[in-house]
Amino acid sequence: MENSNKPVEVATIQHATEKIQEPALTPEDILLDMIPEPRKEEAKSIIKAMVVMQEESFSGPIPPPAILRQYEDLQSGAADRILRMAEKQSEHRMELEKKAIGGQVEQSRRGQTFGLIIVVLFMLVAFAFAYFFNMTSFAATFLSVTMVIIVVLFVSGKVLTIEDLKDKSKNQDK
Repeated sequence: MENSNKPVEVATIQHATEKIQEPALTPEDILLDMIPEPRKEEAKSIIKAMVVMQEESFSGPIPPPAILRQYEDLQSGAADRILRMAEKQSEHRMELEKKAIGGQVEQSRRGQTFGLIIVVLFMLVAFAFAYFFNMTSFAATFLSVTMVIIVVLFVSGKVLTIEDLKDKSKNQDK
């Protein structure tokens, strides 16, 4: 039984090796090779009627060189105009990012300044209650609650900033 299987395996391997060494096969040849002999003639006419579709796409402001060349063939200077448009768009985006980052830094500084002013005012109020009205327990409670609120706001702000940065880095990876 084993001896009868070996010649078939050798023949199959030789057939596959011959197919690999043949000149490049067309898709039609490969399809016809898979179809049984009685239906090959019918399949030839169907294969000839098949249409191959190809889709190309690109992302970004600059098309691939072949398409740029086609634009240039349609209208002289079109490729240069497309490249200048992409450069202007890039400069505009960078300018907006600079303004946005500068605005965020300014807003952060303003928030820190107002936070400092509020903390100092609350400390003065607590001191006034303790010193002038002899309400030290109220002043301590007032100051403690104020400090806890400020710490919670500060920590939650940091957490939101970290989450925002993570979201932005995920969006850039896509």
